[in-house]
Amino acid sequence: MSTPRRRITVVEDSMLHRGLRLVRAAAVVGLVYALPYLVEPFRLSQITGACTYAIVIVGLNLLSGFGGQVSLGHAAFFGLGAYTTGILTTKHGVSAPVSFIVDIVLAFVVGALVALPALRLKGIYVALVTLAVGLIFPALVTKFASLTGGAAGLFGVEYGAPNTAYFGGFNGDTLWHYWLVMIGLGLSCLVVRNLVRSRFGRGVVALRDNEAAAIVMGVRRTSVRAVTFGTSAAIGSLAGGLFAVTNGILTPTAFSLLLTLYLLAGMIIGGTGTFWGPIFGGFIVYYVPVWAGDLSSVDSGSNLAGVFLGAIIIVITFVLRSGVLGLLRAATGLVFVLQPRIPTHTTRAPAEHAGEAGDVARRPGGPTSTPADDLDVPVRPDASSRI
Repeated sequence: MSTPRRRITVVEDSMLHRGLRLVRAAAVVGLVYALPYLVEPFRLSQITGACTYAIVIVGLNLLSGFGGQVSLGHAAFFGLGAYTTGILTTKHGVSAPVSFIVDIVLAFVVGALVALPALRLKGIYVALVTLAVGLIFPALVTKFASLTGGAAGLFGVEYGAPNTAYFGGFNGDTLWHYWLVMIGLGLSCLVVRNLVRSRFGRGVVALRDNEAAAIVMGVRRTSVRAVTFGTSAAIGSLAGGLFAVTNGILTPTAFSLLLTLYLLAGMIIGGTGTFWGPIFGGFIVYYVPVWAGDLSSVDSGSNLAGVFLGAIIIVITFVLRSGVLGLLRAATGLVFVLQPRIPTHTTRAPAEHAGEAGDVARRPGGPTSTPADDLDVPVRPDASSRI
């Protein structure tokens, strides 16, 4: 009989745990810095496009993954940011950085306003409200053709590279756009991570898990949901602004309802309610249509892409519900096991307060509660992980 393989136990917040997280962060930063030197400019522009979609999925994941609110209109917020940047830069001479700020503020306000009537509804009816937003946006773009270019498109959206040696040469704009999107992706992930880890984020997750109990505990449902929806829309709008300056051409078909379905598919495939999952989802959503186009004719390539994404979602649903990130965690669990750290102030709790201490520890955001992506490796189910 074979002996079970021994795994390395990592205590939460220990030196080893922090070291592993530091190594992971260093590897990510090193890869981002090295990519322009490892791939061709055309491939680098594809990576830029994939990371743009990843930014939208990061915002959608905040609303649907952590908040539990299904949105079918995020392509509209993506398009809102793109056309706001395009109109401000081409028709009014506004600089691209200023237009990005306008994108964020405008989308936050619009998202919060959309959330207010949706708060009166539950379940599928909330999705229908956001679906209406997603259907209205392309029609409005076509209607106001004098401002948006209509079906013909809006051309000439530019944000040139700085006049420095690093961005010099024929491919300077490609490199500049890559770094713009990478900075946007990093800031979006940082905002979502800090938000979810905060007291506000614990309220978001509590409303998702048990709305009635969260309200009883003092969570302000209206303000929390409105701010969550607004922040999610603002992140998607920022991605739209970056999409506008990196592509240069905007058409209403690029922000159709099909794009929202692709974004939802990317969130599910990457890993719902995780910090790293949207990045994997963005690459999958971008590259599956590209690979499908290589395997089929131009006319049927988009249909084949839908078949591939649908097949992947079915496999994920039945085999690996935690997505690609769950598969990576399972692989990491073959080597490492994370053991939660027991807070010192609860180890010697008096008997009359033991039940209360256990309740606090089991609440979302309690002493031993950790966001999904903080569990770099699976938790060992032994007595040390329970209070």
